[in-house]
Amino acid sequence: MSGGRPGNAVLMRSRSLTALLPLAALALALSACQDPEPDGADDTPDVAGPPALVAEDATLAWSAQLAEDWSPTHAVAVGDVVVVSSSWEIDEGTEITAYDADGAVLWQQSGYGGALLAPVGDDQVLICDFEESWTVSVDDGDVVDEGDADDSRCPVADDDAGIPVPRNDEAYRVAGTVLTVDSPDGSYEIELEEPPSEIWGVDRGVLTFIDETDTLHLYR
Repeated sequence: MSGGRPGNAVLMRSRSLTALLPLAALALALSACQDPEPDGADDTPDVAGPPALVAEDATLAWSAQLAEDWSPTHAVAVGDVVVVSSSWEIDEGTEITAYDADGAVLWQQSGYGGALLAPVGDDQVLICDFEESWTVSVDDGDVVDEGDADDSRCPVADDDAGIPVPRNDEAYRVAGTVLTVDSPDGSYEIELEEPPSEIWGVDRGVLTFIDETDTLHLYR
């Protein structure tokens, strides 16, 4: 496993003088050379939109085992990579784990408190725990930038249900091992391997957690 968080994130940031031009004319010339920038524009990648629903022919893609006393808090997918935050039931410990298309662990990081996740662009994920937020590359877990826990892009936890929002499971209903998907084109059913304790809708898939066996299942 790789991608431990470095202590400091590395962040990347002519003036010419023309004696013959009056200052006002010089300012006008310089402004004409600069590209206009819309109000509020910045270089921060946008958080990805709502994830696509799981396909009608989805089957079990992989399974992964969590350690005893750990349970998932949130999950997102960025391309073929699925990132899962899990919390230790005994205290506020948090782990963030990235799985590849075969369910192998790509990298892990640690945090404090239940971490919520948000895809950023097509190759990064935003991690928000109780103390801070940071954006990492999904390929290797390297930190792209860091910020505060109240970053406006961070998902918000539902205080009543304790469920991360957005979770994208509004379209999913589970009865035993049958997952019903309510799509715009009509409902369809997917047979699950085991009855899940919880589900998370991720892009083009569904992640389930079986509490009795501490097992994650991804269907895609």
